Amino acid sequence: MLRFFSIALAPAVAFLVARAADPAVPTNLPPVKTTVAPQRSTNVAPASAFVLRRMEMVPPFVPPRFLAARFPRELPVTAVDAMALCDGKLWLTVRPQGATNLPPGSGRIWVSDPVANTLEPVRGPLQKHAVNALHPGHRKLWLALDGGIASLDTQTLAVDAFGPARGVTVTDLVGFADVDTSVVAMARSGGLFGLAPNANDFTRASVPAPNLDPRVPPAWRIFAGSRDWMLAATGTRVVNRHVRASQWVPFGDVLGRGSPRLEKPVLVCAAGDGGGGFWLGSDAGLHWIDPDTGAVEDRFAPLEVTVPGGLGITIGPGYQASPAAYVQARARVMAGVRDRMRQRARFARASADARLTVSPVLPTSRIPGGVTALLVDTSFLWIATTDGANKDRARVLLFHMPSKKWIGWFPVGSPVRTLAADARHLWLGLDVSHAPTAIPLVAIDKAPLLAVPPARWTPDAFRSAEIGSRLAALPPKERAVHAFFSGDPTKVAEMLAPDGQPRADADAESLFLLAFAHDPVGLDKPEKLEAFASELRSRFPQSLFTEIINSVRPAAKPGPDPDPPKEAADETVADVLARRDLDGNGKLNAVELRLWRGPEVDLKTFDQDGDGQLDAVEIAKLLRAR
Repeated sequence: MLRFFSIALAPAVAFLVARAADPAVPTNLPPVKTTVAPQRSTNVAPASAFVLRRMEMVPPFVPPRFLAARFPRELPVTAVDAMALCDGKLWLTVRPQGATNLPPGSGRIWVSDPVANTLEPVRGPLQKHAVNALHPGHRKLWLALDGGIASLDTQTLAVDAFGPARGVTVTDLVGFADVDTSVVAMARSGGLFGLAPNANDFTRASVPAPNLDPRVPPAWRIFAGSRDWMLAATGTRVVNRHVRASQWVPFGDVLGRGSPRLEKPVLVCAAGDGGGGFWLGSDAGLHWIDPDTGAVEDRFAPLEVTVPGGLGITIGPGYQASPAAYVQARARVMAGVRDRMRQRARFARASADARLTVSPVLPTSRIPGGVTALLVDTSFLWIATTDGANKDRARVLLFHMPSKKWIGWFPVGSPVRTLAADARHLWLGLDVSHAPTAIPLVAIDKAPLLAVPPARWTPDAFRSAEIGSRLAALPPKERAVHAFFSGDPTKVAEMLAPDGQPRADADAESLFLLAFAHDPVGLDKPEKLEAFASELRSRFPQSLFTEIINSVRPAAKPGPDPDPPKEAADETVADVLARRDLDGNGKLNAVELRLWRGPEVDLKTFDQDGDGQLDAVEIAKLLRAR
């Protein structure tokens, strides 16, 4: 039986709703800590490093009232993967608890009837099949099964199967689309099958989707339609085709240029806007493309650079952490700091190559995280995203497509896998595998959210003055972290050492930022770098930042080296490559580095761009450090 009840204050969402009520309160970062970094000899968990709170760019909704659908206790469900509204009923594919034999993205077919107040699996021949996709039609629900295609009469539950005898020669389909009054289905291998109005069998298109990489057969994961256009996508590539064209056209590499992740966005979902364009969601943000004109709009979510501190584990009441737990926590934070420094070097190189500043922390859009689900609802677009870098929580945002304005957002306590909407409710299909007691199907009343007047909508575009005012409200330390990772080392020096000397109350992290603000990626002043590094060693000898900087730039020895290497006096990068580059690729790999510097050297310490090799710039820094 299906029972609806309010869970506005349920544990799964109550704490998020309470925090979302005040937009000034950050939802993903701990409070700023200004204490001195812990000593290695004490059992004190390390503080968070590079603390930078997220800028909230979209105003939150008044917390909506959640309605939860209860699954039968004897049939627990861990995720809802797909939903479709057809004939007044909500059809969904679910992942039962313990269903380890289902392919990713597939599930069992269930139906919810709000009028009859029921939620139950669809009985009969469909019970044993894994369902890949759902598509609503006129009193008919189309299903992509593990054996082909089937249509389900929503009144009688009669099943009509389509196999090889009826034109469907594949068993692994991506999904459906309505294109030019026909129902079109696409296979993961690229095959296209269409069912014309009043036809009894599917017809296969003569030209499948193209093989974009001859070395690797494509695995098509996304298929969508928009008026007279079709779109198909792998994880990183997109092709489109007009209904009256004979060929698929690759969209090219324009999608995702300027992404703060520096890699191609990994596409997750797509939805046609009804006018021939398509919205695509990726781990980098939100994208819109127009196949007719080739226009592209990218909305990227900024990255988070904060390295969370603490032990990283839960200690039960009456217990205390072992000394090893504190050592591991320190090592984890140090690894996070090194990772952020390598990313900084990569961003510097990307900015130089692109001749523009590529910043991981400077917002270019108001979207808060990677997109996990999309739903076009008349002129509105519902968007489910991650809650920043936290993939175990989600946000649902409302976007007005014609005006390109944000209306608001509300938090959800679990990842959102799929969305559906009727005239009154927005349905959210959740993945609650990380929280078995949570509920995987909830709904909210759309009316209060759609009632926000247009005067309170927020344009996606913003001016630099808006960013400046938000930064001005942050403490100097956070502004310095923002400047450090946005490629503005001059501001770091101005804020943390306004007279050229660090403040008397500067902590270890501030001295670390000052030192590396003068490295070759920053202001390139080696004497300043060494001066601030020496200050860090002097004030905080046991800090994890001191340990990191010593691994890159060891402190100078008080006396002469008793047995200096013969090549150390005037060895250049060219000399090193001539002697040590055994494979002749102009770089040193881990084996070549150890043959040169000994088995104890760690390549990761000097590999700033994280490519597993040392190039000329990195070798030069290693020589200076030695």
